[in-house]
Amino acid sequence: MATAERIQEETIGNLVEPRFERIGGVEYAMSSPGYKHQTVLLAIGVQLREKLSKYGCMPIIAPFDVYPLYDQGDENTFVQPDIFAVCDKSKLGENRYNGAPRFIIEILSSNRSYDMITKLNLYQKAGVAEYWMVDTEEKIITVLELSNGSYLYHSYGAGQEVPLVSVPGCTIDFNRVFEIPE
Repeated sequence: MATAERIQEETIGNLVEPRFERIGGVEYAMSSPGYKHQTVLLAIGVQLREKLSKYGCMPIIAPFDVYPLYDQGDENTFVQPDIFAVCDKSKLGENRYNGAPRFIIEILSSNRSYDMITKLNLYQKAGVAEYWMVDTEEKIITVLELSNGSYLYHSYGAGQEVPLVSVPGCTIDFNRVFEIPE
């Protein structure tokens, strides 16, 4: 009979690589997202794909490594945002994005404080122009706009168009984001 460790080793070695992010040398394990998370992710991704193409940008959905501090010489810090916009294709490699994307979305899940504090601080330091935190429980989208090195907060709710600050003229229909089939 196989031991639990051996089964886990074989599973990880043969089928699935564990997902993690590294910030300042500290590794953070990532669990699989839930149903609401994935439904909202898809709804936003579909809208972004339609709308960003008009501006020469495209959305990338996790898992995909982003090295936001690459331009600052940090090869050790990487994250896998739920969605980010690629507008500068020169930073896009086959398996990673080198530098701070213009726009990042994190859908809040089980480790909310990680997205709301740790990643927020990283994205601000890296110079991410716009960071969205999408709360699937409260049905709120918080848009953080980088201004003079600090984030300004804007919140959006039902019935609103959510503007992409970093892509003028581009908006997302809030109601379509939270159409979650039962």
